[in-house]
Amino acid sequence: ERQPMRAKSLIITLFGDVISQHGGEIWLGSIAKSVDALGVNDRLVRTSVFRLAKEGWLEVEREGRKSFYGFTRSGGKEYQRAAQRIYSAGGDSWRGGWQLLMPTHLPEHLRDDFRRSLTWLGFRPISNGTFARPGGDEESIRDLLDEFDLSSGVVVMEAKTTALTTSKEWRAIVSEQWQLSHLEEDYRQLIGLFRPLKKALDKGQLATPVEAFQARLLLIHEYRRILLRDTPLPNDLLPNRWQGTVARQLAQALYRDLAAPSTHYIQTELVNRQGRLPESEHYFYERFGGIAKAL
Repeated sequence: ERQPMRAKSLIITLFGDVISQHGGEIWLGSIAKSVDALGVNDRLVRTSVFRLAKEGWLEVEREGRKSFYGFTRSGGKEYQRAAQRIYSAGGDSWRGGWQLLMPTHLPEHLRDDFRRSLTWLGFRPISNGTFARPGGDEESIRDLLDEFDLSSGVVVMEAKTTALTTSKEWRAIVSEQWQLSHLEEDYRQLIGLFRPLKKALDKGQLATPVEAFQARLLLIHEYRRILLRDTPLPNDLLPNRWQGTVARQLAQALYRDLAAPSTHYIQTELVNRQGRLPESEHYFYERFGGIAKAL
C-alpha cells in the first residue's frame, strides 16, 4: 500500500530469491498465488511473465493447459551477479586498488545491456568512456566478457590512488558518481519500513508462514531495488555512519528470522511439474553469512 509494486520487477525477485533455490521452476498459477496479496492480480501476472519471457529473462515449458516458468540461462546469470551483492555478509578488505574498464569497440546493440551489467558489478563512469570500481575480482569481469562474446574491444586495467590525490577529493568524486546522498535516503526509508517488523519478531510476535513469505519477498525486493544503484564501496570512501551498512545488517537479521516459516510456505503451497517445490539448495544456507539449517 505504501509503494505500488512493479509486477515485472517483483516477479524477478520471486524467481531470484525463491524459485532459484527450489528446483528452478514454478507453475504460473503459483506465481499468481505468490503475489496476489501484494497487489498484483492474475491478469497482470500473465502479462508480466509473457513480457519477461519475450525479453529473455524467463523460459516456459507447457504441459497440457499448464505453463511452467524458470530463468533462462542468461536471466539466471544476470540475477546471480546481483545475488552476490544482495546476500553478502559485508566486510571491508579493500587495499586501495581500483579496476578500470574501457570499452573500445562495443557493438551498438550490446551497449545498454553491457552497461547495465557493469552497474551490477559495481562499476561507474568516472570519465567519458572509462568505468571504475574499487577492488573486485577478475573472474566476474571474465564471465561478463564471455557472456557478451567480447574477447576484444574492452580494455581492463588495475590502478591505485597515490598521495597526489587527497582522500577528500576521492570522497567527493565517489559521492557524486555513486550518488551516495540519494542512496542514503533510500536506505533510511528501507530501515524505517522494516525495523518495526524486526522489533515485533524480537518480542515473540511470530509471523505465520504466508506472512513470513510475503515479508521476505518484500524485504529482498526493496533491498534489491536500492542495490541496483549501489556499489559495495570500502569504508574509507563512505560517509560516517553509512546507512547502507545499517540496512544490510537489518536485512541480514530479518532474513534469518523469516527463513524457516517462509520456506514452510514455499514447500507446502507452491508447485512445479513434479508437485510441491523441493527443499532449498545447499547454498541457500550460505546467504547473508549463514542461515541456521533448522528449517
